Formats: sequence, structure tokens, C-alpha cells
Amino acid sequence: MLSQKEISLIREFNRDYTELLGLLNRQVFNTSLSWQEGRILLEIKINHLINPNEIATHLKIDKSYTSRIINRLVKQGFLEKVRSLKDSRSVQLKLTASGQQMTKNLDDRSNEQVAQLLSKLSVDKQDQFYQAVETINQLLFSRK
Repeated sequence: MLSQKEISLIREFNRDYTELLGLLNRQVFNTSLSWQEGRILLEIKINHLINPNEIATHLKIDKSYTSRIINRLVKQGFLEKVRSLKDSRSVQLKLTASGQQMTKNLDDRSNEQVAQLLSKLSVDKQDQFYQAVETINQLLFSRK
């Protein structure tokens, strides 16, 4: 069992990394999107989640909150809702051309952010950082 000091250090890291990435900023990378909106667009692009319920379940957020975010993204022109061919009561989500461009922008900016953050470290320290992240992914998320 971790000591209170060790738990506090982990929490401090979480706060510092959140701040470093700007996750508490109102908008992601000075776009019109909130972090939640950006994350939903990226989930649709990366994980091909096209059903609003899948998105809510995957991100572990309330379904009605997810629905409100999706409706904002539709109004902003980043998503469109298409009736499911299998079940006419449900909708599937599709990135519009603007949505595809926005997700590319978010991906590019996220990659630049990490590259810039790590550019301050030596090659050995960058490798050490990568190995630490890989270990965390394996331990917490069962990623190989």
C-alpha cells in the first residue's frame, strides 16, 4: 500500500501535468472548442465511435451531457447526425469536412505540444520519459 506521502506526490504530478498541458483552459488550443468537445471529436476520429451512447460509455460521462455536447458540435458544423440503417430510432455521428479539419488540427497541435515539452530534455531523458509513460499505460490501461 502506498504511503500518504507517495499518494500526495502522485496527486501533485496529476495537478502539474494537467496545468502543463493546459487542460483547465476554457478552450483547447485557442480554438472555439471546449476540451470535452475536442475529446469527443477525437474519439469519433480515432476510435471510430459513431454512436452517442458508445462515446458516453467510453469516456465515462453522463449520456445527457454527451448529448448536449454533440448537439453543440452539430450546430458548430463539426458533426452531422445520420439515422442508423439498422435502427431508425438511433443516430450515428459523422465528422463533417470542418470536423475532419478540426480533428487534424487538434492532433497536430497535440503532437506539437508533446514534442515541444520533450524537446527540453536530452535524448536519454526523452527515452526515460517514454519508458515511464509506457509503464504507466501497461499498469493502468493494459496497453501493450
